[in-house]
Parts: sequence; C-alpha cells; structure tokens
Amino acid sequence: MFSYNIIAVLALGSLIQAIQITSPDQTAVWESGTSGQVIEYTPVSTDQSSFAIELVNQKGFLSNSPVVLVANQSTGTAGQSNSVTVTYPSGAWPTGYGFQINFVSSSTNSDSAIYAQSNQFNITSGGSSSSSSSSTSSSSSASTSSVVAPTTISQTASSTTTVSTTSSAATSGSAAGDASGGIPNAASASASSGAAPLANPTGLVGILLGLAGLVGAFA
Repeated sequence: MFSYNIIAVLALGSLIQAIQITSPDQTAVWESGTSGQVIEYTPVSTDQSSFAIELVNQKGFLSNSPVVLVANQSTGTAGQSNSVTVTYPSGAWPTGYGFQINFVSSSTNSDSAIYAQSNQFNITSGGSSSSSSSSTSSSSSASTSSVVAPTTISQTASSTTTVSTTSSAATSGSAAGDASGGIPNAASASASSGAAPLANPTGLVGILLGLAGLVGAFA
C-alpha cells in the first residue's frame, strides 16, 4: 500500500512539472469562421525539444479524432509563455463542445505519449459576419456617394441658368436703349434729378410784344 502511494505522488509530481496549456481554457470559445486560432503554453526545462499538436473530441463532434494541427512544434523557452497559431486542415473548424488540444510525442504514432492536454472548450459557428457587415457598409457608402454627385451638378446647373437669365435681361435692356437712339432710361434720369422743364418759347415772345405795345402807347 505504501509503495502505491509513493508511485502516485511521483506521477502527480511529474505531471505538475510538465508542459502546461494555458489557452484555450474552459472559458474559451473558438469561432469556426476564424482561420487562425492561438494556443498558449508554458514549458519546463525537462520537456522534450518538440511535440505535435492535435485536436480531439470525445463527444462525437469530430469524426476523425484526433486531427493533427501541427506535426512538429518547437517547445520554446522554458518557464515563459509561448504561443502558436494553428489552422484546421480542411478550412473551417468543426462546431460543438468538448474539444481539447493535446501535445503528443509524435503525430505519426497512434501510441504516442501525451505531454499535455487542455481543458475542454467550445467551437461555435461564426467569425465571418463582421467581414460581411463591413462589405455592406462600404457598398452603402459607395451608393450614397453616387447619389450626392448628380445633386451637386444639378445645383450648379441651376446657378448657371440663373446667371444666364440675368445676363440676357441686361442685354435686352441695353438693346432697347440703343434702338430708341439714346441712353436708356434718359427720361427717368432727368425726372429723378429734379431739373425744371424749359419754358414754352412762343409764350415768352407774346409777353414781350405786349409790353412793347404798352410802352409805345405812352410815348
């Protein structure tokens, strides 16, 4: 009985000192539409120099479990957080729950030793909706721009028409003045300046002749 306890303690001690997968953890959720997923781990000095990375699922969501994600990954610096980005071989990740990441001794040996295993995590559908929204937004912006441009041109055309109409009116008034044989609106200008009209010459001659007759009569 004592010997069994010693073996159990030694096994537990070796497991604690082994490489640790820190992400994904039990709260992680991967999206099937996101191609690259990040795995983080912390190795120790006693770990092997390299390992293979596998995706496994014991819940029936992975028909060909395990799936090799990386055949030969360098262990990295002991005692520090290391990371590696992995992709699914056939493109989109499978969806479901109960997925795990295994670090194993070899990707070609079915009896390979497991160096580390992550907590179970979920993979949900999604990851490409943001790209679709961005494309839709860009299309809407392009449509708005194409509608605004003709409106601006129409306003400019209206302004040009107004200027042309004003110029035509001024030209017509000038032509009318020239046809009358003088400066346009001369009569209106005289009236507005307050000048008195000339006296009738015939009336003045009559008055002068009358005065001359009276003078002759008294002479």
